[in-house]
Amino acid sequence: MPVRDYDQKQMFLFPYCLDEWVTKDHQARAFSEIVDQIDVRSLRTIKTEGRPCFHPRMLLKVILWAYAHGIRASRKIEEQLHSNVIFMWLAGLEKPDYRTICDFRRSNEEALKQIFKQVLLVARGMGLLQLELVATDGTKVKASAGIDSFRSAAEWREELARIQKEVEAVMSEAEAQDCADDRTLGSETGTVKVPVELAKQEQRIAQIKDLLQHIKDDGNEAILVSSTDPEARFMHGAHASVPGFNAQVSVTRGQLIVHAGITNEPVDTNQLVPALESIKDNTGEYPKAVLADTGFNSGPNLAAMEARQIDGYVPEQNERNIGKEQPANSGCYRKEDFRYDAKQDCYHCPAGQILRPQAEVHTQTKYSKRDAMRYRTVLGTCLKCPLRDKCTKTKNPVGRSITRDDYEAERTRMRQKLTTEAGKRIYGQRKYLVEPTIGQLKIVGGFQYFLLRGLAGAWIELQWVAMAHNVLKLMRRTVERRARAA
Repeated sequence: MPVRDYDQKQMFLFPYCLDEWVTKDHQARAFSEIVDQIDVRSLRTIKTEGRPCFHPRMLLKVILWAYAHGIRASRKIEEQLHSNVIFMWLAGLEKPDYRTICDFRRSNEEALKQIFKQVLLVARGMGLLQLELVATDGTKVKASAGIDSFRSAAEWREELARIQKEVEAVMSEAEAQDCADDRTLGSETGTVKVPVELAKQEQRIAQIKDLLQHIKDDGNEAILVSSTDPEARFMHGAHASVPGFNAQVSVTRGQLIVHAGITNEPVDTNQLVPALESIKDNTGEYPKAVLADTGFNSGPNLAAMEARQIDGYVPEQNERNIGKEQPANSGCYRKEDFRYDAKQDCYHCPAGQILRPQAEVHTQTKYSKRDAMRYRTVLGTCLKCPLRDKCTKTKNPVGRSITRDDYEAERTRMRQKLTTEAGKRIYGQRKYLVEPTIGQLKIVGGFQYFLLRGLAGAWIELQWVAMAHNVLKLMRRTVERRARAA
């Protein structure tokens, strides 16, 4: 049977055209065309060794294509530029090294905001940016910091005192040696050089003082701070707590990301309003409807959505428990069974008794606070009530109490909306929009941890991840349209 010649050193009379390396229907061509629509004048590249800098559009294409395929490390991207035909084609056979790639990625913080908006503008031009419904959620992403690098303020102060004591001992020893040399060799010999270890210790002292300042700024002496990434915090999950950041994303029906934010707060309570403002800044308008899980439910958030005329769907309970009694109060009257009289500022219970304001209630956590009024009947009334077993299980003579804050009207409207079949159906779409998108970022895009440190570094990396996701969505839709038109 004949066998074809095989020669890895084959020479060609005429060189190949670079454009022939990629097939005409390859997805990378649609990807490249989309990025070609973006104005890159705001991007800057680091000029080195006196040579002309690399074109920012080339670097933008290479990094976005890499992120879209789960390649985020700058050395890995450099490796692809030497071995992967698609990367070579996108780069026009340019071969920036990993330092150039890393510097370009981290040095364009302000420009990334404009590039992110331009990608969404391209999506709008394609008719793919629809803001009738937006779902938002947060996901915990591991920081570039080990668990062992975290210590409390007391532990850092203890280490600071130990190092300072060591420095004093080294300095005393150096001064004693200097005096001894003066006596034996004369004062013209000069002083003893400061040991290298001393310089390292002084750097460590400065680092610890900076960490203690972070703790002071946070206002919580019990907080654990990392020497590797002082802005990272422990994020609590279902199975473990890991050092990380809370990445916030808001997506459309087409799973385009219209907001990508970062925080080191482990809860989502304070992230809804920034998300709404970010969406407006990125797209020019607020979404008409917003879906968010119970972690975003708070009186100020509900009021903020109503003030912006946004149809919000943010439950007080998990989706499976909406409209159901909770086990702790099973069989008892719910708060909705008590009628509020706004004129008299009192509640009427199912038994006809009146609950009047008795005391102010102030609850506060590190990330939220609530000021409310507690309503009760006259002392001992509930003990004699025939409906007592259906209302409260307490044997305390103060009886059943109801709390009300300034956002009770918003809470009531939200509760009523979510107990309807239409409300449940609309809210149920959340798990088909934002949760799969987060899964795509983490599993397909390999976004399991941050490579850059600090809140600023994490934000930069999240923008690259989100933009790569969006361009990938636009690319696939472009390819689908061309396939149907063919």
